[in-house]
Amino acid sequence: MNPTLVLADHRAGRWRTFDPGALPGPWSSATLAEHAGVLTLPAGALGGARAVFADDGLGTLVVIDGAGQARRVPVAIPAEHLACDPTGRYVVVTTGLGASWEPWSDLVTVVDLADASGATAVRVRVRTGEPGVVIVPDTGTGEPMVVLRHREPGEAEVIPLHALLRAGPHCPVVRGERLKLAGDLGHGDAGDHRSGVVHLSTEAGIERLRVTDGRPERLETWPWPVPGRAYFLRLDPKAGIVGAVRGADSDAARWHTWTNHVVRWSLDGSAEVTRTGEGLVFRPDALDGTVVWTVIHPDGDRLAMLADGRLSEVELPAMSAAPQPGVAPWDPVGDRSAQRRALALVSGDLAAVTRGGDGELHLVRSTGIESTLDLGSPFDEGGHLAVLREPETRVDGVGR
Repeated sequence: MNPTLVLADHRAGRWRTFDPGALPGPWSSATLAEHAGVLTLPAGALGGARAVFADDGLGTLVVIDGAGQARRVPVAIPAEHLACDPTGRYVVVTTGLGASWEPWSDLVTVVDLADASGATAVRVRVRTGEPGVVIVPDTGTGEPMVVLRHREPGEAEVIPLHALLRAGPHCPVVRGERLKLAGDLGHGDAGDHRSGVVHLSTEAGIERLRVTDGRPERLETWPWPVPGRAYFLRLDPKAGIVGAVRGADSDAARWHTWTNHVVRWSLDGSAEVTRTGEGLVFRPDALDGTVVWTVIHPDGDRLAMLADGRLSEVELPAMSAAPQPGVAPWDPVGDRSAQRRALALVSGDLAAVTRGGDGELHLVRSTGIESTLDLGSPFDEGGHLAVLREPETRVDGVGR
């Protein structure tokens, strides 16, 4: 079965599915929570569910099945992160800043996808902030454990999944065992369902832990191999942990001078570093050992693909309202949206990338652009892409 693309224009409040080589599905209404992204579910997930995302307009979790149809379950918003357990039955949604500059929500929602009515959706209160989340097995008992990564001050909090599910109504406070992190500014999470190891990106490096007999256990921290830090992690069984390490310059208006390195850490901690050049590198993707990313720069954008030790680069058509030096790349200029590119690997040698604001989708191989499609919507801020495969083989349990 061919992969299915989920195309979401969150600024326009709509989404659709698309099978390359076929007509796209009709538009459906939803304001995808872009930071939380799309969470793909393991093969055999209950009710035929293949993916979920949060609708930050209606306050629901959108559950997509194999036919591209969707059902909805109420959740707390604004959604910050999504994670599922290894079976894909349980999904945890954390809340973030939304339109606020300060953390204000402490709500976490747990959804049981086995309940088609959506009645099994439990809200609890934790610590106000912007928590990341993963669900991993306790290495002592095998019990599913929810690990929240809190920011400022940085800490990891471990709560048994069953403790959240049995919480009563009215949003009770449910807290767990906590572990102080070496870095305060956590951003970027990956959990290995097989080993139970949690990887958390902070300014100290990739801080690692596992849960043993209900308690968080600190493991060796992997320091950043080059100056700076990663703000986004992916887990691919063949590529390992993948992140783009942005240089230490914190001046967002000088984004065009940022140094970037894509790093692949094998699960034993050894690192392979690839220099990508200056500019904005935003959310790389990885699949079956292939890693792909885009570089946005005033001198021209490009897509880079690293496969079998070979690096190839393809020039991309410029965005007509591309980010400009002197303004943070995620801040609008006047009435113009901040434009970026969404990216997803369709297969090990084919990537899909949007042309934000221009409403185009490029299908790109290492040899060049294969085709360009009109999305039928502007896709301001790049929109969002996700790829659903049957059977799904690359689930790392965190929304992207």
